[in-house]
Amino acid sequence: MMDKSHIFMKVAVALIALCGTAICAAGFPAAVYVAVGKLFEPWSREFTLCYSFELAFLLLSALPCYAIVVYLWKTSELIGRGRLFCDRAVKYFAASAKLLFGDVIFFLVGNLVFYFIGANCWLWLYLFLDVCAVAVALVFVMVSQCLKEAAILQDESDCTL
Repeated sequence: MMDKSHIFMKVAVALIALCGTAICAAGFPAAVYVAVGKLFEPWSREFTLCYSFELAFLLLSALPCYAIVVYLWKTSELIGRGRLFCDRAVKYFAASAKLLFGDVIFFLVGNLVFYFIGANCWLWLYLFLDVCAVAVALVFVMVSQCLKEAAILQDESDCTL
């Protein structure tokens, strides 16, 4: 089962990337259209400006998530080569945690700004997503620490042989 686990992880990462792309391509534009449509008449200058800024913000906030997907893909390649317990995997998870924590702060502040100008009626959903993202980032930190300890133990056991 261990020899196929990297394939399952690659399939999961590809599905995550596809779902993220669907959200960015359809979900975000629809959500922003509903939120901004409550403020301004559709296709007015104000609507177009507010819609463009909020949609650009949401798409920009998705970019770190795609960087994390790349790190997870690289980790699955390490698993496939039997090299999960190495410094590179630790760096991938640590970098993913930093990216996600940074993105959470950016996403939270941006959504609060849009909420206070009245262009975000999805604040509770976005706050829920922020809480989930913090939980995932904490898991990345924990996995990074566990992999670091495992890499040290593996190095020690390799030296004793």
